[in-house]
Amino acid sequence: MEKNVRRYSAYIPRWCQAFGDHAPDPGGEGRAVEWLVGADAVGVVVLPDVRRLLTHELLGASRPELEFGRHSVRLNQRTFDQMNILGHPGYAALRELLLGAEDAHMYLTYHLIHPPGTRIITISRKAPLPLLYKEMAPLRITVCE
Repeated sequence: MEKNVRRYSAYIPRWCQAFGDHAPDPGGEGRAVEWLVGADAVGVVVLPDVRRLLTHELLGASRPELEFGRHSVRLNQRTFDQMNILGHPGYAALRELLLGAEDAHMYLTYHLIHPPGTRIITISRKAPLPLLYKEMAPLRITVCE
């Protein structure tokens, strides 16, 4: 299934809205990837080096190729297939959100439980606050069923 995800960047760098209520990810802080699953959004907190790569690729000016498979994610030429991450309920919630939502929106958020400066790559059914974010070109993704 091919889908356009609407992308947003902050008007002022490092500003963003809060992620909001979510189910805790037991042991998430000790892993390279921590999932935040809310009612209408799924967020991912990754190690700073990986986050820089992902935000540059996903929320930068380029048009990346992104494919979500059942057991892997492909971002341009990189394939991520670590089962401990992709077998997580957070990844299943992200796939479900992408397969089910008519509109999906991608932007950076934060949450008070994380250290200052931590950013969450968020996919949501709801658009972010227009006061903080401007819309960019959409991201075309493939979600394999």
